[in-house]
Amino acid sequence: MTDRRTQQPVKGAVLYLETAYYRGGDYDSYNGYRHDTLTTDAQGRFTTRFPLLCYLAIEVKQARQDTLVYAQEINSKSIRVDIRL
Repeated sequence: MTDRRTQQPVKGAVLYLETAYYRGGDYDSYNGYRHDTLTTDAQGRFTTRFPLLCYLAIEVKQARQDTLVYAQEINSKSIRVDIRL
């Protein structure tokens, strides 16, 4: 995660993740929602693993509001998300 103005890493940013996956084979609705909180390291990076995943949304807490910075259906076992605030 980098600061859009300074291009520097954002250390200590709190990320709120919502994940979901399909169960039952209908592929029409999500279930198994899970909520996690991560914090970026000194290089503005974060890493995590999820056992089951088909949807990921990331919100960043800034001041008094939450900002949705990423929401995507996932079709791969490994993804990289670059965020500029």
